[in-house]
Amino acid sequence: MLAETRRILRRKIPEPVRLRIALSRRYLADRLAGRSPLIVGRPERPSDLAGWVKVVSIAQVIRQAELWEGKHHNLRLATQRLNAVTIDPGRIFSFWALVGRPDAINGYQVGRSIRADVLGADVGGGLCQLSGLIYELGLRAEMEVVERHPHSLDLYTEATRFTPLGLDATVVWGHKDLRLRNRYRRPVAFLFELSFDQIVGAVLSRQPFQPAKLEIARTDGQGGRFVQVARTRSGGASEIISSDTYRVSAPKT
Repeated sequence: MLAETRRILRRKIPEPVRLRIALSRRYLADRLAGRSPLIVGRPERPSDLAGWVKVVSIAQVIRQAELWEGKHHNLRLATQRLNAVTIDPGRIFSFWALVGRPDAINGYQVGRSIRADVLGADVGGGLCQLSGLIYELGLRAEMEVVERHPHSLDLYTEATRFTPLGLDATVVWGHKDLRLRNRYRRPVAFLFELSFDQIVGAVLSRQPFQPAKLEIARTDGQGGRFVQVARTRSGGASEIISSDTYRVSAPKT
């Protein structure tokens, strides 16, 4: 009851005000937790990755749907800002800290998006495919999950899905970020290649290492789809990464 009351009250607050509050809370939380100096910022120039080795690579299809052109533009712009950024040991990768605010001033265009279970169009739409790809890459590179948010709805069939269910990561400026910590002594970097209908993401490192293995267990029921993701590290240790429930009803339009 209390949670529902809070949701109702939040809806009555104008979005610009909610955004300022969310950004202020995040800034304060990062300062108090000592995370601020650990978050990787956008460098003046990409790192020189000569001699680095590719640890893991994942390819995803970019499906042509409504507002596809805007999504493709947004993916190209964001990957350019993420390419070859080094995440040193102990540092935290933040999607929004590197990609920047998804608005026209930063060069983003209108793309397909889902917010509050409503399918529509937003500037910066389509970036969730990139954040989901980075999430899976980070898990396989044995990075620690500092922050990740699953989607609430599963809108895809197995034929149209581009991100495995359970490995998605929704991002909403000011409210939801994707953050991964490099907890090992080896620096890592993400590298992306974008073509007309495909995006390929890779993790590079100065030292080769065995990527982690992921196991996805899914149960479908009347309440939705329950998905649990487990990770087995190169040393053999296993851990449960996430347990998510997705509704399968169609979004409001």
